[in-house]
Amino acid sequence: MQDDLMRTHRAVCRSFVDEAMFRRAFGTSRADVGATRNYLRLPLLARPSLSLYFDREFYLATNPDVRDAGVDPLVHFIENGCAALRPPHPLIDLRLIVADEPTMLGSPPSLEALVDLLDYDLARSSAYFDIDFYRSALGDAAPSDGLLRHFLAHGLAARQRPNDLLDPEYYYGAYPDVPRDPYGALRHFVILGDIEGRRCGPAFDGAFYRKRYPDVAKSDVPPLCHYLLYGRTEGRQAIAERQEFVRRSTGATAQVDAGAPVPIDAESTMAPYEGIGRRIAAARQARKDAALAAAGRSRTSRSAKRARTAALRFPPRKMPRVSIIVPMFNEVAYTLACLRSIAAAPPKSACEVIVADDCSTDPDAAQLGRIPGLIYLRQDSNDGFLRTCNAAFRRSRGVYVLFLNNDTELRPDAIDRLVAALDGDPGIAAAGPKLIYPDGLLQEAGCYVKPNGESGMVGLFDDPADPAYGRDRDVPYCSGAALLVRREMIDGDPFDEAFKPAYCEDVDLCLRLQAGGHRVRFVHDAVVVHHLSVSNNRQSVARKLRGIARNQHKLVERWGERLCEMDRVRPIAFYLPQFHPTVENDLWWGAGFTEWTNVAKARPSYAGHYQPHLPADLGFYDLRNPQVLRQQAALAARYGIEGFSIYYYNFGGRRVLSRPLELLRENPEIPFHFCLCWANENWTKHWDGGTREILLEQHYDEDTIRAILDDVTAYAADPRALRLDGKPIFLVYRPLQIPEPKRFATQCRGAFAAAGFDGVHLIYVESMEAADRGIEPADLGFDAAVEFPPHKRAVPANGATDILKNGWSGYRYDYAETAASFVTRPGVPYIRYPAIFASWDNTARQPLLGTSFDNVSPAAFRAFAEAKIEEVRSFHMGESRLLFINAWNEWAEGAHLEPDMAYGHAWLEGLRDALDAARFA
Repeated sequence: MQDDLMRTHRAVCRSFVDEAMFRRAFGTSRADVGATRNYLRLPLLARPSLSLYFDREFYLATNPDVRDAGVDPLVHFIENGCAALRPPHPLIDLRLIVADEPTMLGSPPSLEALVDLLDYDLARSSAYFDIDFYRSALGDAAPSDGLLRHFLAHGLAARQRPNDLLDPEYYYGAYPDVPRDPYGALRHFVILGDIEGRRCGPAFDGAFYRKRYPDVAKSDVPPLCHYLLYGRTEGRQAIAERQEFVRRSTGATAQVDAGAPVPIDAESTMAPYEGIGRRIAAARQARKDAALAAAGRSRTSRSAKRARTAALRFPPRKMPRVSIIVPMFNEVAYTLACLRSIAAAPPKSACEVIVADDCSTDPDAAQLGRIPGLIYLRQDSNDGFLRTCNAAFRRSRGVYVLFLNNDTELRPDAIDRLVAALDGDPGIAAAGPKLIYPDGLLQEAGCYVKPNGESGMVGLFDDPADPAYGRDRDVPYCSGAALLVRREMIDGDPFDEAFKPAYCEDVDLCLRLQAGGHRVRFVHDAVVVHHLSVSNNRQSVARKLRGIARNQHKLVERWGERLCEMDRVRPIAFYLPQFHPTVENDLWWGAGFTEWTNVAKARPSYAGHYQPHLPADLGFYDLRNPQVLRQQAALAARYGIEGFSIYYYNFGGRRVLSRPLELLRENPEIPFHFCLCWANENWTKHWDGGTREILLEQHYDEDTIRAILDDVTAYAADPRALRLDGKPIFLVYRPLQIPEPKRFATQCRGAFAAAGFDGVHLIYVESMEAADRGIEPADLGFDAAVEFPPHKRAVPANGATDILKNGWSGYRYDYAETAASFVTRPGVPYIRYPAIFASWDNTARQPLLGTSFDNVSPAAFRAFAEAKIEEVRSFHMGESRLLFINAWNEWAEGAHLEPDMAYGHAWLEGLRDALDAARFA
């Protein structure tokens, strides 16, 4: 008895036992041995509950060995059950916690770590308890942490639900054998009801779900648990619109009628375009709101008033390397704050600091002339920002000149990092920093210029820590608020007086430098706080806008042709060379088999499902016919597509589906521009690149690699081959399948050099295992990555629909939400080319397991394309303004731009309209 007492006492003293609950039960602390003795004197089932996180009845029901042994279940869990990952409560699943966060509970799992995890919402505790749902349901009344504890102590009694589908009151109202209280019903459902497929609420039918999805029926996971863990994100259907499968005719006409789009009027046509635009705008606003919330906790710049009283001095420089020109008109406090930021962290380079005073009327301006080491130049008259800067430039002596607005404050090392960019690359003529607002939000990470002369700040009001702004890159221009220029590359004055008194002069300067063959660089780790136009804000708004509009017009008159060329997007569509008979397909699938075989026999799986996708203009073409390639090239050029990324297949030196490439070589007059994408995956009968029943296995031996590189370099020599800055473009579909990708990249570069090229632009595709991994291309030896939508970011569709096929277990996703997900996804600190998809539906290949998208339309595709073109404009420059499209002719995957019977040329028109909208915005 004494051993049981001390063992139990040690157990109840652990943090898992709630001190308040213990005191309510025994009137004393859990450290009181006498109270523990009283606990042991009670019958096992009469002992009080001592932890919100432990349910005795649940533990005994799910652990029959404990029940049969007659030991105290709480003590057993504390001593043994936690380490063995036995669930202590219907809403605490230790195995799920460890699966989600393998190190969160420690090794072996500890009670203290478990209590911390539950009390501070560090991870989900169970499939059945949705932290976000419960927090949203409570609204402003939600506690900052401990949501499961709150739910168990208060929420359940107040008729709150643990997730959006499980309603305890509905459950005990539907089944007479269920306890008539919310918690008892919850426990019963988790122990028994979900396993039996019982209804837990009006929005989920476990029996239907299990019948609908055979893989769920074969698994050990109960239906609701499966749906909450996997099914929802996979787009599975939670409930039938009517509680039965709807059987329809299997006749071809009836099925086409069921799935084909219906004619719509002009107003309806715009609805998807506007709808996806709203979704994207809302998602972007949510990102900005989150950045604003984070900025509220960030360090702000020092106040201008505090800076006014600071003692300043600058060392005299006989031979300055950098001249810092600070133009000002009044606003002395801001100027002093700017100067203080320079003095607080002096640059490593020898600098002279020049304040260029545009004849300020503030008498305090005179004090600037008394600052030791500062060069104070005062204009005789108020000539405006532009002339003041030019005058100071003529007086400056530095090899580099930094124009720095007086309403800025430098973060440490900002100047050194700008200087390092120019030192490291003689082709860079100017460099600008990351500008942030005083509240910590991003103001700009470089700028772009539209063909109409309007400027755009990249990343305006976003989080400056977003990885998208975490790499240096060439840009059309950087703001003159903080711009370091190389003196020797400026002929005469830096700013053209045609733009006086100000506005667009910095754009003009950067364009002049680029016209001279030089580059402008955004430097991500040089950070400057900018209060933004403090002096100009005192002007009349109307006057400011008139000045901007006037100078934008001058900019277009001077640089219009160049601006249009700089803003050009290069659309490239993935291209499948599958549409012709091959020996292999004849052997595996029957004589004459091509992708058209599956496309023609596809049927809709549910109400409103558009199938089959049937070709219009080009018909069921055969890619052995060079005329087809001519027609495809003409269609692409007509709608603004620059070329195709053709999938290339090679298995152990054996080329497959190579006839279209051979035709191109035989017909050099066909204006079919292309690059190659090595589709390096196994061919299987499963049609998904997996490992089931391999038909052709991908090899990576030296002979195979040599054969592939011989082909790729030979095709790259074709004048029609797509290039970037003179280098052929070459893509790899699944880079992580290559045993040594970095070694392959080195071999690839060596092969191109041996073939006489100046290099190769290597791009890996974010498909399959590489999707959403954020893998640096350089870590694989590559130059860039490219998105491959909808891989990994598809958003499940909501709402039920009538099923047309018995046994269908496919997946439905929402096109608009998926597009918004790709548009607003976190950025990456490396080159990643954006991509779009018009549609996706592989029902032709997987009749009962197909993946498809709701809310697909050419109008929605146009909205997606416009948003991604904006991304191209913001983050890419010159020939790197690539936009990939998935795909030109993936007919069996419902991803095609080629005209179909339902929409005609509307997909191509949507792309062209998006390109035109960007060009003339």
